[in-house]
Amino acid sequence: MEASLLLIPAVLGCGAMATGLARRHQARKLAHLLDARSSSVTELLDLQATVAEQMGEGAFQEQVKLSGEIVCTEPLTAPWSGEPCVAFIDTTTCLMEVRTETTRTDSDGNSRTEVSWERREQTLDKLERRQGFELRHGCQTLPLKPDDAELELETVFTEVEPATSRDTADTRQLGIRREEAILRASGMAFVVGECSDASGSLLLQAPQTGGLFVVRRGNEETFSRAIRRWRRIWMVSTWVLAGIAAILLLASL
Repeated sequence: MEASLLLIPAVLGCGAMATGLARRHQARKLAHLLDARSSSVTELLDLQATVAEQMGEGAFQEQVKLSGEIVCTEPLTAPWSGEPCVAFIDTTTCLMEVRTETTRTDSDGNSRTEVSWERREQTLDKLERRQGFELRHGCQTLPLKPDDAELELETVFTEVEPATSRDTADTRQLGIRREEAILRASGMAFVVGECSDASGSLLLQAPQTGGLFVVRRGNEETFSRAIRRWRRIWMVSTWVLAGIAAILLLASL
């Protein structure tokens, strides 16, 4: 059997493994979401005070999920849009076409070279900043440290500028895209993470022993629905890729 006949099944098999890992990641994310206890800012503050009285400061630690209003007295200013926010990501991308050559040989041994241009993108620069803020529910607030959190960002700025470099024999410059995504410093947020007073004060933060830390809009229902949808998508993709790979492998025997 020629090695070239195994190439496509091997590539599809690798794709099936990758989508299987993605499905597993979504399954773990859903498990962490379901394991976290629903709470509120007021309840957590009261519970921490009780635990501190009985066991001392620094003893409270729990995986929780809750909703509240984002409050930030010193928000960041997104550089390109000028929007106040608690997090932003600025990405500069080079848009280009790359020349590729493909040589094909027919049954008579005649070779033919085909030239095509493929659209590609190359990240030139990426700037990310995050600012701590508070989650407010009623009259009570709870600080949140967004380091290592999975943030749901909103794209607020996109601009494509003319190319700054000349074309070459193998590349065509299409332009430079600047894109900015932010988490606004206002509005409601749904948070899944660890609530702990190990630092000396009660704080929402990334779990110290691994787990889910998410700050996003919406509520638990919409988040759970999105996770389940992606889990189904990756599962179907895994079975489809694995099935095609098996069929091609059997056909090449």
